[in-house]
Amino acid sequence: MGWEYEGLFDVELVPEAEDLMSTFWKCEATSVRVGQMGYRTKTTKAGPRLEAEVYPIFGRKTEQQARAAKARITPEKQQRLNMERAKRHFIQLVDANFTDQDIHLTLTYMDAPEYKRARKDLRNFLNRVKRLREKRGMEPLKYAGMIEGNDDGKRERIHIHLLMNGGVAREELEKIWARGYANADRLRPDENGLEAIARYIVKQQKNRKKWFASRNLKQPKSRTSDTKMSNSKVKRIAHDFRNEAKEIMEKAYPGYSFTKCSVFYSDIVDGVYIRCVMRQRGGGRT
Repeated sequence: MGWEYEGLFDVELVPEAEDLMSTFWKCEATSVRVGQMGYRTKTTKAGPRLEAEVYPIFGRKTEQQARAAKARITPEKQQRLNMERAKRHFIQLVDANFTDQDIHLTLTYMDAPEYKRARKDLRNFLNRVKRLREKRGMEPLKYAGMIEGNDDGKRERIHIHLLMNGGVAREELEKIWARGYANADRLRPDENGLEAIARYIVKQQKNRKKWFASRNLKQPKSRTSDTKMSNSKVKRIAHDFRNEAKEIMEKAYPGYSFTKCSVFYSDIVDGVYIRCVMRQRGGGRT
C-alpha cells in the first residue's frame, strides 16, 4: 500500500519546463518549504528493481490539514490513484519473478468468446501446463497476466497476455491451448527491467484490478527509514532533480544504478513527494 497522502501531491515537476524553479515555487513557496520537516523513505526491492519513495513526515498541525484535504479527494481521483498503485505493484511482481529466460505468451481465439468462457479456458490451460511441468520434473509454473477484453457479457475478440517461466516449447503451448494461436516471445529486460511489458499488459486496466498472478510469486519487500534521506538532500533533488537525483540516490543505494525520478508537490500542504527507480548493477536478484 502506498503512502496515504500521496494523492495530495499531484503536481509533477516537468524536466522540459523552461523555468523549473518557477514551476515549483508558484504556490507562494519559499526555500524553507522543502527543508523545514523530516522525510521518510520507503524502499521497495523487487528482484533487481529498487523503488524509493521519499515523503514528508508531518507535524500535528499539518497532519490535520492533510487529513482534511484527503477527505475531499473525489472517489474518481482516489480510484485512479488506487489503480496506479496496483499497476506499480504488478510491475514490481514482474521484475521480482521473471527474467530473460522466461516468456511473454499471447493466447488468441479463433472465435469471439464471452469473458466468462475465456476465464475458464485460461484456468484449464494453466492447469494443463502445470501438470506437464510436474510430470517432467520442471520447476513449478509461475505466471502473471491479464485477459484483455470487457467482462460485460458481450462476445468480442478477447485475447490473453501471460508472463510465464520458460522451458516449454511454443509448439507444445499452442497444442495445449487449442483455441487459436499461442505466440511466445522471450522476455527482454532493458534499463527499466520488465516495466514496459508489464505496463503493456495492464494498459486497459482502468476501473478495477483485473490482472492475476500465481500464488508462488516472490513478493516485493519494503522497509522504511526516517534517516535515509536528509532535508538538504531532498531540497537538492527538488530544486534540480535532473542533475542532483542520480548522484544522491546512487550514494544512498550502493550497488544500484539510477534509472529515473519523478518529483511531485502539493497545492495544499508543504513538502515534496519523490519517487525514484533504480536497478541493481549486474542484474542480480535479492
